[in-house]
Amino acid sequence: MSERDRIELKFWQGEEGGILDIIARLADAACDLLESRLAGLPGETDPELADLRLVELLGWERDTERFSGEPEALFRKRVKYALANAKDAGSRAGFARIWQRLGLGTISQTERFDAENWDVIKLEVEEAVFVLSEQLLSDLIRQYGRTCRRYAFESKISAAMGVRAFDFDHITLNSKATI
Repeated sequence: MSERDRIELKFWQGEEGGILDIIARLADAACDLLESRLAGLPGETDPELADLRLVELLGWERDTERFSGEPEALFRKRVKYALANAKDAGSRAGFARIWQRLGLGTISQTERFDAENWDVIKLEVEEAVFVLSEQLLSDLIRQYGRTCRRYAFESKISAAMGVRAFDFDHITLNSKATI
């Protein structure tokens, strides 16, 4: 930060060390205080680090309100990425990017899997996402999903598997019994 010019009040009857010098020093002190507060402000407006009350104010400014039962960390991410999420909302690729930004893992979307109910989109999400409430998932879909579409959830669980190869055979001897 560059050094600013100090305040000097000039008056034709001014005397050195008089009331105008006192007022100038007071104005300088007020400006220094304001500069120091404004210098620390960018670090305080990071939604992941700021006080929750400030995050709620930022959320209001960015048209993002906290859902009932929403974890604080998820709300902070939604506020942080509000602009990008608003741009991506409503598209298939954008919805996947939103899901990743919010830290909800991967998502697989299958459209028109049912010939009769063609407007249903099947979402395959990781099992850890279902720890969140069903209402919260519905709120996320309503906020960022496509309009005029219905959604069905399926969960997937990742499990480690191993395959091992080995020989399996059986030899039989052909013997005839005599009576």
